[in-house]
Amino acid sequence: MKPTIEQLHQSDKYELIESFHVDDMGKFLMRELGMKQPETGKKTKMDWKLILRLLVFGGIGGLVGYQIGGSISKYVIEDNSLFIQFIGSFVFMFVVLLPVHEGIHALAFKQIGAAKVGFGWSKKSLIVYAYAQKFVMTLRENAYVAVMPFVVITISLVAGWLFAPQWLLFWFFVLFLHTTACIGDFILIGYYYKNKAQPRYTYDDTEGEKMSYFFRKKG
Repeated sequence: MKPTIEQLHQSDKYELIESFHVDDMGKFLMRELGMKQPETGKKTKMDWKLILRLLVFGGIGGLVGYQIGGSISKYVIEDNSLFIQFIGSFVFMFVVLLPVHEGIHALAFKQIGAAKVGFGWSKKSLIVYAYAQKFVMTLRENAYVAVMPFVVITISLVAGWLFAPQWLLFWFFVLFLHTTACIGDFILIGYYYKNKAQPRYTYDDTEGEKMSYFFRKKG
């Protein structure tokens, strides 16, 4: 039996371990990726070793890209199929798959019992999201909601490739874009596995305080 929101905040059985505004979701995700955020009021020190590595890899990437570009330029000029599939993948990703992705999140919320589901976006964090208003979840349930769009859409894209292999590049580009866009979901799944040894709960108050809360059970 999951605790209520009142029990999470008032009972001495539970401890608040994490809370952040929806606009700070990006900071939470970056922290879980191991990317340190500069402290408020402190200047970020320049890491010259990192800059040097980026320049080296950037130079190598530029040379490789130049060679690849040269090798396919003739193909693109003679047959614009590659160009069409590449541009089409971006349009399909953001016009079709993005709302479908969030819709699958919403259906997963409903499946685990959420009464009120909605959608929002954060200009600061550059994310769109589905949410279950004031619905308490275990981290396992949260991970389930997070993984469902990747599973459903990946299977669908592979099926599309099997039925229309002539659009191989289109399916590949879309799969790459969508998998990259799922990084936030993967982080939430990793957060569950990192903390699954101890019962933890989370809920969002997106329509009121615009906050997300994470609690753990003491003992």
